[in-house]
Amino acid sequence: MTQSHELISTERLDLFCLTQQELFGLGSDLNIFAERPFGNPHGVITRENLPRTNRVNDVRKNPENIRWYYRMIVDRSRNIAVGSVSFHAAPDERGMVEIGIGIAPEEQGKGFASEALAGMWDWASEIPEVKFLRYTVSPENQPSMAIIRRFGFPLIGEQIDDEDGLELIYETSVDTYRQGR
Repeated sequence: MTQSHELISTERLDLFCLTQQELFGLGSDLNIFAERPFGNPHGVITRENLPRTNRVNDVRKNPENIRWYYRMIVDRSRNIAVGSVSFHAAPDERGMVEIGIGIAPEEQGKGFASEALAGMWDWASEIPEVKFLRYTVSPENQPSMAIIRRFGFPLIGEQIDDEDGLELIYETSVDTYRQGR
């Protein structure tokens, strides 16, 4: 696996980190990725109303934190974006990072989510300040529940998210994650 904050490559996928210009321009330009070396036929990120205010504010204050935010998930064999993945923020005071992922409906069920999550978690687990990996999911989202079960993260609690309602919290230490890889 090739890793840098600009690009993470897995067996089938390239995870392209958005630039500051792309992050700041989200919502205002449907062709924001026109200069990228991949197609975006599903409108990944550009046709989605994703939470970004905190990410934009954070990157304006801490430009290096762009590496924690949105990445386009590109199927290398077809050279098209199939989804996006993003940590919610840089590691908190405990060293915890929480991740979110979305796969275009037309691309679901092909293993892209599991592969992209593994790529992101593998990358994050190499960063010394990251100690815990977290995944939150609605108990109604059966496909996401199946994914996190395959990774073996333990259920540690639940929370009410302002946008998504009830979410189950799955979390594991980086050490435990590495042992399972």
